[in-house]
Amino acid sequence: MDFTLCLTHDCNLRCKYCYAGPKFKRRMPWRVAKRGIDFAVEHTLKQGPPLEIQVGFFGGEPLLEWPTLQRATEYLEKQVEKHEIVLKRTLTTNATLLKEEHAKWLGAHDFYVGLSIDGNRTMHDATRRFRNGRSSHAHSCRALQYYRGPNAKGEVIVTIDPDNVQHIGDSVRWLSNQDICNIALNPNFCTEWSDEAQALWRKGYEEAAEVYIENFRRPRNFRIDFIDGKIKTRVQKGYRSCDKCNFGEKEIAISAKGNIYPCERLVAGDDKGEMCIGNIFDGFDKAYRLKILKRRGNINLECRECALRERCMNWCGCINYATTGAIDYVDGIVCLHEQMTIEIADEVAAELYAEANPYFLAKFYPEKEN
Repeated sequence: MDFTLCLTHDCNLRCKYCYAGPKFKRRMPWRVAKRGIDFAVEHTLKQGPPLEIQVGFFGGEPLLEWPTLQRATEYLEKQVEKHEIVLKRTLTTNATLLKEEHAKWLGAHDFYVGLSIDGNRTMHDATRRFRNGRSSHAHSCRALQYYRGPNAKGEVIVTIDPDNVQHIGDSVRWLSNQDICNIALNPNFCTEWSDEAQALWRKGYEEAAEVYIENFRRPRNFRIDFIDGKIKTRVQKGYRSCDKCNFGEKEIAISAKGNIYPCERLVAGDDKGEMCIGNIFDGFDKAYRLKILKRRGNINLECRECALRERCMNWCGCINYATTGAIDYVDGIVCLHEQMTIEIADEVAAELYAEANPYFLAKFYPEKEN
């Protein structure tokens, strides 16, 4: 199973697009963290083999609770060793507090780290500033030195918003020049996208695709999530079940108070709204959880007739809920994004395939490369 522990509602930044709800000083007590880990292990064992568990630390800003993160990790490692469970550990951080000692400890414990940094300073400062309004870019970017190169155990997460969309291409190129080889471009779907902003969005993705192609020609192991993901759906003719999130079933988030949500995106202020499906001390509300799970999917009639439906993320319950208020109904801006990313990724694939780029073939068509 995939469990996320939301260690705190507090954060030292005030990002314009944050979906994590209001910022206040509520932290996860040790008894909640411990019980959350026990809950995760118990439910992993109930599901039976293969015994695998992924535990992520989230916030707010989880590095504000560094001692709890360390203690929880060490307790978790003991529990999974006892039960012979395969463990993956992840951390999502704004990187402003991440120092060498943190990076070394995280590396020693085999963490995969997501650094939320919005590219170059112009793009980053448009949306990600400290509480007092000052730039956070230099503070965040100090952490890049620990995650450079194609074998880095982490990625840079760039959030795209109408306020910074014009800088996508420059930011992807800047990150590439910093030897960052794993980039996730995450749109803010929960806002208004004007026609002008949509045009800039496409232009930025096309410029990012150019950087992607350049890296393959160097050659260098390089990844942009939407390009890799959509090429994969082209090769395998759609998303496989293992590619999709397991919203509320094999994927849950645990709030600082111990409430359970289907995804960390839905915890927000932890006001126990309609997406709360239980508590780690009392267990799942089984009937209500089942009701939520039955609603997963997509009831859009247009989607059923769309030729791209198997390659589209219309199944993402948290994005659907955030944009339309229904986990099974897709918003128009998500549809626009999916069509755009599929088209651009297909153009990238066609160009690199036509020139028989050896690294591209080895990555996506290994049988042809051999």
